[in-house]
Amino acid sequence: MKKIFLTTATLLIAACGFHLKGMAGTPSKLPYPSWHVEGVQSMRQPLENALRRADGKPVSAGQAQATIVVNAAQAQRDIHTITRAADINEYLLTLRVVAQMHVNGRPQGEPMVVLIERKMDYADSEVLGKQEEEATIWAEMRADAADQIVRRLTFLKAN
Repeated sequence: MKKIFLTTATLLIAACGFHLKGMAGTPSKLPYPSWHVEGVQSMRQPLENALRRADGKPVSAGQAQATIVVNAAQAQRDIHTITRAADINEYLLTLRVVAQMHVNGRPQGEPMVVLIERKMDYADSEVLGKQEEEATIWAEMRADAADQIVRRLTFLKAN
């Protein structure tokens, strides 16, 4: 009976289009197959990974048909909530990335601005664990920003 229930549940979930995050890919193809990533170092690896997932190929500058230039990546941590005792209860982490696609050294389209925000609980008693959690959240935010940039690239046309 359990096997029938699990099989039915799996088929229903698959029929509705459910998929795990990161498994869907991009809705359409990138305008160019080979890309070079320039600019802010912290965004280079997440963008190259996002390009690979979208069937793009990160290459050197000389081999690239198009270039993604990350003009800015600003990370900001603000106090979001405090307790009645004036202790920090929650931080708001904000990542703002500005990127531009270039073909043959000329910018194409408008600069892409991606804004990612996450809230992080905080407790003074767990400082070391919270530092590791914050580093993980920043890495996830960079990956999310890279995915959004690559998704926007699919809407640009090749020359």
